[in-house]
Amino acid sequence: MTAASTTRQTLWWLRLGLVAGSVLVLATALATFLGVRSSIGEVRDRTAPAVLEVSLAKEAIVAAHGAAVTAFETRQARLTGPSEQYEDEIARTSQQLAQVAEHNAAGAAGSQTLRLIEGLLPSYNGFIGQADAHFRQDDGGALAASNLQSASDLLTAPDNGILARLDALEGAQRAALDEQLGANWLSPAITALWAVPLVLLLAALLWAQRFHARRFRRTVNTALLAATVACVLLGAGTALLLGIQSDARDGGAALEHAVDARSAATTAAAGRARWTLAQVLTAQCGTEGVAACGDTVTAFAAGTPVPPAVTAPPPGAVDEAALLGPGLTEPGWNGVLGYGIPVLAAGIGLLSAGGLQPRLDEYRFRARREP
Repeated sequence: MTAASTTRQTLWWLRLGLVAGSVLVLATALATFLGVRSSIGEVRDRTAPAVLEVSLAKEAIVAAHGAAVTAFETRQARLTGPSEQYEDEIARTSQQLAQVAEHNAAGAAGSQTLRLIEGLLPSYNGFIGQADAHFRQDDGGALAASNLQSASDLLTAPDNGILARLDALEGAQRAALDEQLGANWLSPAITALWAVPLVLLLAALLWAQRFHARRFRRTVNTALLAATVACVLLGAGTALLLGIQSDARDGGAALEHAVDARSAATTAAAGRARWTLAQVLTAQCGTEGVAACGDTVTAFAAGTPVPPAVTAPPPGAVDEAALLGPGLTEPGWNGVLGYGIPVLAAGIGLLSAGGLQPRLDEYRFRARREP
C-alpha cells in the first residue's frame, strides 16, 4: 500500500469518526436535554402539586374542624350550624382531594389511601351534622357531645384517622418526589451520558488538528478549528443542564420546607381545636361535667393540654404556582439549549467533514496517479 493510499485511508476514517462522533454527541446531549425537561415537567405538573395538595387538604380539614368547634363553643351553632367557614373548608378539602387524585404520583397505594380518606370524610361530616341537630335541642347536650367526640376521633385517631391517613398519603407523594428529583434524568450521574461522548469528540478534533499539522505542514485547519470551538461551546451550553438539575432539586427542597412549615401550623391548629373541643364537651355534658358523658369523654378532656398560641395559615385558596417556585420550571425550546444543541452538533459534523474533504480529494488524485 502506497503512502498516499495510507494517508487517504486515515483521512477517510478520521472524517467518518468525527461525523459519527458529532451525531453521537447530538443524540446524547439532546436526549439529556429532553429527559431533564420531561422530568422537571412531570415533577411540576404532577408530583409537586400532589405533595402540596395533600398538605392543603389536611390544612382545610383542620380549619373546618376548628371552625365547627368554635361555632359550638360560642353557641353560634344554634343559629348558623357549624358555620359558613366550616362548609367552605369542607368543600375546599374535597376539592384538594380531587386534585390529589388527578396528580397522584404514589401509584396504586396512594390511590387506595385516597379512596379511604374520601370515604371517611362524609362520615366525619355526618357526625358534625348530628352534633348540630342535637345541639339545637334543649336536651341534646350529651348526644351532641358524643357526636363531636366521634367526629374528633375520626379526624385525629393516631393510626387510621383522617389526618393520619393524610400524613401517610403525603409521605407517599413526597417519597415519589424525592425519587424523581434524585434519579433518572435529574440524577447527577446522568452527566456522564453527554459528557463522555463530548470529551471523546473534543479529543478526536484535537488529534485531527495535530495530524493535519504534522502531515500537511499546516499549523491550522480553519474548519477543524471552528469545529473544535463549536465543540467547546456545546460542552459549555450542555453544562447548563447541571444548573437546571440543581435548581430542580433546590425547588423540590424549598417546596418540602414550605409544606413542613404549613404542616407544623396545621398540627398546632389541630391541637388548639382539640383543647377548645374539650371545653365544649365540658359545657355540653351539663352540670355534672364530662363524667355525665362517659369515660371516653372524660379521658379526652383530661388528656388535652392547653396548646400554645399559634398563627394559623390564612383560610381559603392558595397560589400553588407561587409555592412551586421557578426552580421547577422546565427549560423551553427557545433557549440556548433548545437551539444550541442541534445547531452546534450539526455544525461540528459539517465543519469536520468540510475541513478534511480537500485533503481527501488531494490524496485521491495522488493515489490515482501513482503506478
